Amino acid sequence: MGRDTDVIALVGAGNQARAILEALLRVPDIEVRYVFDADPAAPGIALARESGTRCRTDGRFDELSADAGVGLILETTGDPEVLAALLASKHPDSCVLCTAGLRLVERLLDDRRRTAALLEGANADKARYLRQASHQIKSPLSSIQSYVNVILGGYTGEIPERTREIMEKIHSRIDAALAALAKRRMLADLRCIDRDGLETSAVPLSDVINQAVDLHTARAGERGIEIRVLPLDGPDLVLCDPQMMVTLLSELVENAVIYSHDHGLVEVAVTAQRDGRLAVSVRDHGIGIPARCLPRIFDEDYRADPAVKHHPDGAGLGLATAREIADLNELHLAAESEEGHGSVFTVTVPPAATA
Repeated sequence: MGRDTDVIALVGAGNQARAILEALLRVPDIEVRYVFDADPAAPGIALARESGTRCRTDGRFDELSADAGVGLILETTGDPEVLAALLASKHPDSCVLCTAGLRLVERLLDDRRRTAALLEGANADKARYLRQASHQIKSPLSSIQSYVNVILGGYTGEIPERTREIMEKIHSRIDAALAALAKRRMLADLRCIDRDGLETSAVPLSDVINQAVDLHTARAGERGIEIRVLPLDGPDLVLCDPQMMVTLLSELVENAVIYSHDHGLVEVAVTAQRDGRLAVSVRDHGIGIPARCLPRIFDEDYRADPAVKHHPDGAGLGLATAREIADLNELHLAAESEEGHGSVFTVTVPPAATA
């Protein structure tokens, strides 16, 4: 169960509309699906194409008549003829907001921008503190790990079997603590990144998926878990920040492997959506998530009771990291699960614009 996405269409792509589009593209869980303008050179059309939003510049609104998913249409031109054509073409379930209502939308978006700026400053301060604290904690843990390795390596002489078992447990717990510190630093760094700092490009989704899967193949193999990739039978070029996308999918695959039963199966599948976007689903057949826990599954440090029992060394940071990357890149991330029967996490990615 993920957050609901509100779908919007924008009619008119002048300077005012471009500013609205730019603000809406930064809002998580809002999808701007269409931008319409009779002028192919309108400022908003260029931005829409850069973001992978579908554009139409012939004065028609055919897509809106059949798309019940569009909940709100923002009409920015103020032209009565455009409004009349729009009202005649739209789906009955879609609402139209005209220029008078747009002033309220602009004020709300301005308030949101100011609030976001304050939050970004607070997050930057928190991230700096976390990086410094993580470094101070990492150094002694790494030293302890080195001493444990010396003991386990036999360099201090033979050790009793019981002592070896204890040392191996210490080694495992320190490994988990260092991994959690690395993820916490990553999460702090992500919260300091602005969308302007993203390095988006057109990449084959299959390449990104294979990179993410390769990071966990060995660990899965140790427990007899198969990771099966089911690629899309067709073009799979998407627009994203490739490294961030690898990290997001890596977190989902790692989560699936960890909470699978031994000799289980993890499936990574790609499907095409009606709107042209590609959905990547990561499915396991493991312990699943209780229904009461699903609303908090992406919260930082949160772990459901069955997860703690199955994997005591977890930190509750992997899915929070995936959510942070999805929000930063304006990707839709959702989770479905049934306790005892596994989980499926799905992230939806926009296609790259084709010439």
